Amino acid sequence: MTPSNEYGQERPTENEAIDALGELVGRRTAEGIWDLSVRELGLRRPLESAADLRKMAEHMMTVGDMMRVAGRSTKVRVITYEALSRSVPS
Repeated sequence: MTPSNEYGQERPTENEAIDALGELVGRRTAEGIWDLSVRELGLRRPLESAADLRKMAEHMMTVGDMMRVAGRSTKVRVITYEALSRSVPS
């Protein structure tokens, strides 16, 4: 089970990001692009940290129009999760 924050929002996952990209370019192409990008950034699959997902999202946003859409969506999801997961003293 994917961890969630106190708001019930689940942590973003690599698979969700690939699914989002796959909706734009097809699953097989998305997997290939993802693998190449992971290698280019010197990361290891599966990406588990929010920081690594954010790096991938930022990289995707530089590649092209369709990739920019998926990358921006993933980045917003990661940033939102991180913001809501921070414990703020009352």
